[in-house]
Amino acid sequence: MLEDQEMSVQEAAAVVQDARARARKELVISTPIVYAAWGLVWLLGYGGMWLSVRGQHPYSGPSGVSIAAVFVLAGIAITTVLAIASKAVAGIDGQSVRHRRVLVMTWAVGYLALLIVGPAISSSVSTRTLAFISFAGPVLLAGLVYILAAALGRYRPAFALGAWLVIIGTSCAWLAPATILATCALAGGGAFLLMAAIETGLRRHGS
Repeated sequence: MLEDQEMSVQEAAAVVQDARARARKELVISTPIVYAAWGLVWLLGYGGMWLSVRGQHPYSGPSGVSIAAVFVLAGIAITTVLAIASKAVAGIDGQSVRHRRVLVMTWAVGYLALLIVGPAISSSVSTRTLAFISFAGPVLLAGLVYILAAALGRYRPAFALGAWLVIIGTSCAWLAPATILATCALAGGGAFLLMAAIETGLRRHGS
């Protein structure tokens, strides 16, 4: 009888663990490839823009080539995320799909708002304010989306990443435009790449 109860407890624990792992997979917040893809967007994309404004006196903004490179890298990252997400939730319906839609809509609406607000206020705000909205805004948005994803999937590492991105993005409010780009590239991109390495290690340890 005791052995049966012990097996029941173990089976229940295994079911809970499997459910958590499945939730993480379905929300696509803990895939090393996704972390690495966005890490390269921040590190290389923002790093390229920083190199293009380094030493500008007065500051006139990143070059068109560096901005185009960011959009190309972001497009590759988005394509990667969508491909992994489609594969992860294939044949799955219910709460996990609703959660995924919430995350996608939150990110899409937030980023669309940034794209609209930036040009609209460009002639009426300071250069530093515009740089904060244009460059740190996406970092703040990514942080908030990861915090939401962590809450839906109950995954603490994603919450830590989201909180860090929010801190980094907020701190940029006191920085000069070029420093904002450098901070987002190193602290933001570095955090994503670190999470990719951590998640890879966790998966190897768990396998």
